[in-house]
Amino acid sequence: MDEDQKNAIKELLLKREREKTATAELAKQWLVEEGLLNRDGKLQPQFGGEGKAEQD
Repeated sequence: MDEDQKNAIKELLLKREREKTATAELAKQWLVEEGLLNRDGKLQPQFGGEGKAEQD
């Protein structure tokens, strides 16, 4: 992968981040969709939230 490709990927990731974090509600929705938060907005156990994390 050359430097131009790396920069293009970085730009796409930054664009997505700006879009998904434009408001607190959008950011929360994104984190729920990605599985970091539960629907109540609490951190999932496998990421340090309360409760028992699932074992693989």
